[in-house]
Amino acid sequence: MPRVGGRRNARRRSPPPKVQALDYATWQLSKQKIKPFVPLPVTHKSGHKKSKMKIIDQPVYPKSTTSVRCHSKNPQEPCKAKLDSGKSKFRLMRTLIRSRRTSLQELYNQENFLTKLNQELINIIKDMEDSSALKTRGMLQQQDIFGIIINSLGCSNKKKLKQMTCELQEWKEREESKMSYLKQQVEQLNDKLKKTQEEVNFLSTYMDHEYPVKVVQIANLLHQLEQVKDNQQDELDDFNKIGKVVLESLSDQIQMKKQKLVRSLVAKMQRPRQAFLLHRTQENQNMAKYADKYREVHPRHGCHPQHPCGRAAALLDGGPWPPALPAPFPGA
Repeated sequence: MPRVGGRRNARRRSPPPKVQALDYATWQLSKQKIKPFVPLPVTHKSGHKKSKMKIIDQPVYPKSTTSVRCHSKNPQEPCKAKLDSGKSKFRLMRTLIRSRRTSLQELYNQENFLTKLNQELINIIKDMEDSSALKTRGMLQQQDIFGIIINSLGCSNKKKLKQMTCELQEWKEREESKMSYLKQQVEQLNDKLKKTQEEVNFLSTYMDHEYPVKVVQIANLLHQLEQVKDNQQDELDDFNKIGKVVLESLSDQIQMKKQKLVRSLVAKMQRPRQAFLLHRTQENQNMAKYADKYREVHPRHGCHPQHPCGRAAALLDGGPWPPALPAPFPGA
């Protein structure tokens, strides 16, 4: 019994397997899938063995003791009782040893299973630590990058804020100037409104009192204007008639003057040729006399379209022809 207990305690007190020191500097490890947790196998024999252990732990009283107590009168019965008690103790010890062996075997199997499971858990924890280390390294790098970005954005935002504050100040100044200008315009418009209100009041009083009288006066003046226009139109018509008469008289005078001028010019032009013209007229008169005489002598040669009077008839008849005429222009 003490040996079994010693082995059991030795197995329990045995140090756990050494875990390798983790190197957290190596960050680039292959990511492994995390194995799910495997619960301990539950065997049906354990309940039976526990029940056996419970039965064994309970004190066993042999039946021979009762028989010894009842039949203590026989001298050979105490020896039999001792033998029976020894056998029962031996059987009990043997059953206890068997149960302890089975329990130790189960504990050993359980220990192997737990060591394997612990090793797997250690590997899983290593993988998790490696992956978490990689994640933390990436997060730290991202934090550095984000810090740089935040700093740059902070500087740019400060510059933009300054620029926006300057623009806001300028906008405020412009708006204040606009507001002052608008206030001035509002004041001016209020003054204009007051003036227009006064004018409206004046016009309302004027329309109530003076307007009818003024309307009558305006109507009379319009009638007078129409009469004046009619009179002026009549005067204009008379003036136009007088102008036409005057223009006609002036045109007649101008025509007479033109004719006089033409006659005087013709007379001036005819003075050097007057003798020639007189001679021509005399000749024409003589020719007319000769033609009349010829008609009287030759009645068949009257006025006929194919036999014209005058020179052609004389030529046909072979009658006398007056002598040759002088040149049309003297000295030609």
